[in-house]
Amino acid sequence: MSIRESLQAILARWRLRRGARGPEKPKGRPSGAPWSPPFTPPPSPIQRLFARLGRFRLLRPLLEGVLPPIRLLKDEKVEVEIRMAPYRVWAARHLMVLALIGLFLGLLLVGVVSVLQRPFLVQLLAWLMVALSLTATSWSFRNMVLYEQWRFIVTDKRIIITAPDPRQAWVADVVYLKGGKIQVVDTGWSPHPIWGFFQAMTGARDVILSLAGYEFKPEGAEVKGGLRFPDVMPEDIARLEEIVFG
Repeated sequence: MSIRESLQAILARWRLRRGARGPEKPKGRPSGAPWSPPFTPPPSPIQRLFARLGRFRLLRPLLEGVLPPIRLLKDEKVEVEIRMAPYRVWAARHLMVLALIGLFLGLLLVGVVSVLQRPFLVQLLAWLMVALSLTATSWSFRNMVLYEQWRFIVTDKRIIITAPDPRQAWVADVVYLKGGKIQVVDTGWSPHPIWGFFQAMTGARDVILSLAGYEFKPEGAEVKGGLRFPDVMPEDIARLEEIVFG
């Protein structure tokens, strides 16, 4: 049997097996197609972690303070949910992986230099690597939690905003607004250099939401009492303006 005939035989057997299994299911989702069911994406690693810890009754009030649950009214339906730009959680997750690898290597290096009794400077560098890895791990976890805390939800009855409490670290608040109460939707650059770089690459911006409106000054206009929602993608900004002013 020639090579061509062998390939044809293999292809025929593959088609026969595929026909026995039925039509192949499409992978992913078509461009522009909605998620099914809408507004119920798969839980993130942070949400799964908090769900497992929430089985302990004593930890439940603490966890609800960090990620407060959204309590909907009877027959209330979610129409739109806006989150921070995906690069916020993407960067935090990748840095978390690198930090954990660095932590493992740093602890291994600490053990090796301790056994071999290397000079103090070498031991100091090993412990410095461990400290930097722990700092990066903490920063990554903090930003993953922040991504879950910032939420802008529009239902058929009201607007719901969850945001970190500026007075207490790791704690978030929930604000329930009657529809149409937001008066100003303004955009600006992030003061953080890292997120400002990502904004320049993606077109995302910080969004300032205010109930009071603008205050005019000689040097320009300023939003009064605004809430700064960080890193919102351009398409979500357009949706937000349509929700508030449409």
